[in-house]
Amino acid sequence: MEQGRVYICDEDRGSRQFFEKLLGAQGHEILSFGSGGQMLQSLAEAGEERPDLVLLDARLPGPDGLETLRRIKALRPETAVIVMSAFATVRCATEALKLGASDYLAKPVLADELTALVAKEVGSRRLVEENRSLKAQIRKRFDPDQVVFKSAVFKNVFDLARKVAPSDAGVLVLGESGTGKELIASTLHYSSRRREQRFLTINCAALTDTLLESQLFGHVKGAFTGAVATQRGLVEEANKGTLFLDEIGDISPALQAKLLRVLQEKEFIPVGSTRVRHADVRFVAATNRDLEADVAAGRFREDLYYRLNVVTLRLPPLRERREDIPLLADYFIAKFAPRGDIRLAPEAMARLQAYDWPGNVRELENVIEMAVIFAEGGIVSLEHLPVKVAEGRPVAFNLPQEQMTMADVERMYIEQVYRQTRFHKVRTSQILDISRKTLDRKLQQYHISKDDSE
Repeated sequence: MEQGRVYICDEDRGSRQFFEKLLGAQGHEILSFGSGGQMLQSLAEAGEERPDLVLLDARLPGPDGLETLRRIKALRPETAVIVMSAFATVRCATEALKLGASDYLAKPVLADELTALVAKEVGSRRLVEENRSLKAQIRKRFDPDQVVFKSAVFKNVFDLARKVAPSDAGVLVLGESGTGKELIASTLHYSSRRREQRFLTINCAALTDTLLESQLFGHVKGAFTGAVATQRGLVEEANKGTLFLDEIGDISPALQAKLLRVLQEKEFIPVGSTRVRHADVRFVAATNRDLEADVAAGRFREDLYYRLNVVTLRLPPLRERREDIPLLADYFIAKFAPRGDIRLAPEAMARLQAYDWPGNVRELENVIEMAVIFAEGGIVSLEHLPVKVAEGRPVAFNLPQEQMTMADVERMYIEQVYRQTRFHKVRTSQILDISRKTLDRKLQQYHISKDDSE
């Protein structure tokens, strides 16, 4: 059960003592007042210690219960209020609810009814607070002012994104994997008039055609095997907000036609339904494919392409904005070592700037996260970087001339990577792109050990 801070405002001292004992036993923090004036003064001075709930008697000295309720809502609109009265009338209850009361109870109040209602209201209040906090964290994460760069080439893209954001024009974001396409899409959203609504994303390449259609447009119960309940799609969930379609070039022609209908008519039909639904969504799409070539080859609809591609933003790869690498590295170190007790050695920073970063910013983030974990003495040095970064090249693999089985090749490659990482299992598994458990199994299978390698 959620425990909260509850104000009790009742002229009758016996009633206040009953509520204090009942709700105090449930773990709630209680403050009691004999008049609306006293309670309103405390509420005005509460600051961050404001109540989760007010239990308010309808008959009070000074400002009566309804007037006190009106002032509570003017002072703290988010505060939940339950109005109680020993002289309950339909008119009084209706007026209380119109003024913003969460509920209305007739006295004498049943103990079980009150404790259940208070628990419900306190829980709802905490959910609202958690939701507000989560939204604040999301806004901070995607705050356009938090984007890290100094290079002119990225500034040009960022400035164009901020310029086009207030409109509803379709934007196509192009660039290699890991260059920050979702970040630019979020910049478009949080710099627009839709910023208070939802920003949702979906990777079109990660889902089958059937599942992608269901995720986008929703489905009704029984539409297909496994559809045990009706489900709203992302288009409907993003109504009034923004939907980011990553890897848009991978969707099928059938889905392209349905997506075009949403863009043109702002309407769609859930899977298995015949009922047309409407949604006002701003679409931002991204791909690392050449969509113009796909249009020419008939793989992508020309009309959809031009609907999505009113404005094109081309993100430069990290190797073309090397001056941003020190800023990004420091940003990721602060993210993964928030106490500020870790820094990059100059030679490590030099290698980061020299490396070509085929995985772009995402790869840099992963490298910094790993380096922070293994940093010793608060310094990230060369030995804490992956071999391919520290040496400025991929791990070398020299294959003998004689014929070998696939098992022999695998054993030799694992052994060479293991040696070049100085027998560091975590780094070895990352380079090989396998789990640590799989690496241990392979080392045992091929009888590879540190002693043998040495």
